Amino acid sequence: MHIAIIAEYNPFHKGHAYQISEARRIFSVILGGIFSQRGETYIAPPYVRAEAAVKCGADIVFEMPFPFSAAPASIFARAGVEIAEKIGADVLFFGSECGDINKLYETLDRLDSREMKKALGKKNAGACGKTRAYTEVFEKLYGESAPVTPNDILAIEYMRAIKNSGAKIKPYTILRKGDYKSGEGEFPSASSLRREFADGGISKIMHGIPSEAFEVFKTAEENGLLFPDVERLASAVLLKLSGDTPADIAFSGSGILGRLKNAAKEASSIAELLSLAATKRYTDAELSRAMLYTLFSVKRSHLAKKVHYTKLLAANSRGREILSQGVAIETVTKPSDTDKLSAAAKKQYLFTFTAERAYALCLKGKYMHLKQSPRIF
Repeated sequence: MHIAIIAEYNPFHKGHAYQISEARRIFSVILGGIFSQRGETYIAPPYVRAEAAVKCGADIVFEMPFPFSAAPASIFARAGVEIAEKIGADVLFFGSECGDINKLYETLDRLDSREMKKALGKKNAGACGKTRAYTEVFEKLYGESAPVTPNDILAIEYMRAIKNSGAKIKPYTILRKGDYKSGEGEFPSASSLRREFADGGISKIMHGIPSEAFEVFKTAEENGLLFPDVERLASAVLLKLSGDTPADIAFSGSGILGRLKNAAKEASSIAELLSLAATKRYTDAELSRAMLYTLFSVKRSHLAKKVHYTKLLAANSRGREILSQGVAIETVTKPSDTDKLSAAAKKQYLFTFTAERAYALCLKGKYMHLKQSPRIF
């Protein structure tokens, strides 16, 4: 059985190791590459996070290309499912706060129901924000709270993507251990570990990371390849927002782009830009994502396309068996493979190439992204 998981590993921690240990089969990971769903840089380059995953139990790691990796849950999930199907996965394995696949199916049916869509259509989401509108309508219709925790939301989107695509993949969930916000207990969350790292470096989060992964991240820190400083892109971001921008930048509607452009007139840093643009109407992730997509000129049409290629990041001997059996998606296994991509795949690759170059500029150390090859064990 070939099991796949769609992940960010930002960073890889003990909860992720637990999830892999529960799978106990040939295990593939589709890993968000450069920028995350929150519109932020990942804590480490994709090859570093992939190496940590393989050393902690994964068999092979493929990259989810940018801009899909930075998209909202629905597009992130759809892209991940597309790759999982094309690499031959039988099962999509994911954690959730719910931990009950039948309950998740019930919630999906409710969310996709005609009554839910009708009620949401009458709700003025522009006045109170999409999330609040959705939670209020769900509670009114069904008498219970809507799922708002990140893993439950992603779980439902994975299942929706499988359903809508007709993919022959079986979804399977396990209960996520620990509080998704807390840094306490046996399984601290990735967000809490990132906060601790920002305060004291990699040694500060040793308690939450498997020893094998810790050594990988420690080496990366010593080489200046951890925790990129996005403020190094501030000049490029502010200049881009100060000029003309296409009208169809992805997820920049409902006034988000206007707020960012107005804020850019006064801001001198990305932190100040996002602070000036902040409002209860938009989440921090929505603002960061719109800023990012504006910088790289990502349009709605780019995200509407299927994923045409992926990149091999790391593998062990069992993972290499998957490649030897063949996968149904163009796969970059070494830098020179990019010259062999089809026209459609090459267009998508150029987004990843530009994003990875920007990411490299944010690091203290030298990250030669054009010369990176898969970590093979």
